[in-house]
Amino acid sequence: MYFDFGTVTIEGHPDSTEAYVQGDRTLRTIRCRHCGCVTHWEPIDQAAGAKHGVHLGNFDPKLIASVRVRKFDGADTWKFLEE
Repeated sequence: MYFDFGTVTIEGHPDSTEAYVQGDRTLRTIRCRHCGCVTHWEPIDQAAGAKHGVHLGNFDPKLIASVRVRKFDGADTWKFLEE
């Protein structure tokens, strides 16, 4: 799930996660120290309009079921595909 950076707060014990940066070095990915599951990512450059990603799979299935999912064609049209 994506949010404008700064509009979501991720809380947890700091010893439970670790961050890493790879590839083009534009994102900081945060994962669980115990299982390795990505919890969220955040932009290194926190300029206006930057996005923050949260791995929704870590949440209660009832919450996940209540979220509106929009499909995006990032391969061709770069538009949201409405069902």
